[in-house]
Amino acid sequence: MLYPWQIDDYTNLVNAYNNRKFQTLLIYGAANSAPEEIVHKFIDYLLCVSPNGIEACGKCASCIIRHDSDHPDFYLLAADESEERKTLLIKVEEVRKVTEFAMMSLHMANRKVIFLPDAGQLNLSSANALLKIIEEPPANCIFILQAANINKLLPTILSRCFKFLLKTPERKLALAYLQQEQLENAEFWLNYFSGEPVFDIPVSAEQLSLLQEGLLKPSVDNIFALSNELDPKKIGMAFWLDYLGKWLSDIARVKLGGSPAYFSTAHESLIKLVSRVNDEKLYALQDELVFLSEWTEHPLNHKLQLENLLFRYQQIYV
Repeated sequence: MLYPWQIDDYTNLVNAYNNRKFQTLLIYGAANSAPEEIVHKFIDYLLCVSPNGIEACGKCASCIIRHDSDHPDFYLLAADESEERKTLLIKVEEVRKVTEFAMMSLHMANRKVIFLPDAGQLNLSSANALLKIIEEPPANCIFILQAANINKLLPTILSRCFKFLLKTPERKLALAYLQQEQLENAEFWLNYFSGEPVFDIPVSAEQLSLLQEGLLKPSVDNIFALSNELDPKKIGMAFWLDYLGKWLSDIARVKLGGSPAYFSTAHESLIKLVSRVNDEKLYALQDELVFLSEWTEHPLNHKLQLENLLFRYQQIYV
C-alpha cells in the first residue's frame, strides 16, 4: 500500500512506462521514504494481465500467483554476502542465471520482470555481465534496478536506464505522518533522515539524550559511557558512523557560519562548541568515517573501533 506522498510518483512512473516502454528502469532517491512500496506495486502492475487503469487487478491468475507464491515470470536478484570479505555484493554467477531466465519463454504474464533491489552492490564483473544483457534485452522483459546512490553504478549502465527519481515528501506531510504514528522526537528524526519519514530507529529516547550529551561534552568518562551504553553490536556500526558523520558535518557547517542540517535543536550548543575545534583533525576524522562506512559489514571489533573514533572525536577540540 502506498504512503500518501507516493501516489503522484507512482502515477508518473506508470504513465512514463506506458509512454516510453523502457526495458531498463533505475529507481533511486528517497531511501527512507519506503521506495520498495512503489517498486513492488509497479511490479504487480507489470505482471498483471488485466490491469485496471494504473493498478493491478488483483484477480487474474498472474496476480494471485504473484501474492501467494513465487511468480514464474519474476526474478529477484539480491545482494549476497561475500565469503571472502563479509560484505554484500551481487555475484557474476547470479547475473548469468538472470540471463538464462530472461531468455526463457513466458509462463503466464505478458512480460518478465527482473528486479535488483541492491544495484549499487554490483561489482565490476557482475556489472559488465548485466550490461551485456541490458544492451539488447529480450523482448517482453523489463529490468528494474533500485539504488540509494547511483554513483556506485557504472556510467555505461546508467546510460542505458530510464532514470526515475523518487521525490522526498513535503515536510508538512512527512511530519504529520510521523506525529500520527506518535513518534517521540519526530521533528529531530525527520531532520536527521533529511526529510524522509520512513525509517528504523535503533536507539531509545534515553539513549538519544545520552548520545547528544556525550558529543556535546566529550570527556573521557562520557566517551566510555557512550561506548558501553550504545554497544555497536546492538545498535549497529552503520548507525554510529552515520550519526557521527552527520554530527561532524553540522559542526563544519556551523564553524563556517552556516546552520546545522541535521541537529537544528542543538544549534546554540554547537556554536559554543565549534570555537574549540581543530579544523585539520575534524577533516581527518570525517575522511576516516567515509572510509569505514564501506566496511560496516566486515567482522571487525566494532566496539574497539567505536572507542577509537570517539577518542579521536574528543581530540578535535583544543
